[in-house]
Amino acid sequence: MSKNQTNRRGRGPHSVSAESPRSPGVGNGTWVMILGAIFLVLAGLTIWQYLRAKPAAQAEVWADGVLVRTLDLTSEGEYRIESAEGWNVLNVSGGKLAVTAASCPDGDCVRCGPRNTDPPIVCLPNRLSIQFSNAGTVDGVVR
Repeated sequence: MSKNQTNRRGRGPHSVSAESPRSPGVGNGTWVMILGAIFLVLAGLTIWQYLRAKPAAQAEVWADGVLVRTLDLTSEGEYRIESAEGWNVLNVSGGKLAVTAASCPDGDCVRCGPRNTDPPIVCLPNRLSIQFSNAGTVDGVVR
């Protein structure tokens, strides 16, 4: 048999035998463990931040990029917000704000339900955004 021919077992002169040493490095199982650990840490941080979120004291209502109203979430009431694109009815009750009616065709803002923490409530067709804030409180001090 010549050097360039293969034998019956399919091994040629450049084939790797089972006895050859593995190159040093990290195996697939190790990468799976590392990526799994990173995923668990990130998921834990996300849950921790969500659970420690403080309820907001105020809600800022923005229509077409302009602040149109600031609502105190401690006083209950119903507000109709008009914009060039349509209208939304906001209801403040129990320290939470909800969009109870809207002129938009999809109604995603209504299905958000009552909330007093981020993420903001957004009505894209009416170009309305409601952001929650704790005005008057200090987030941090820089020295």
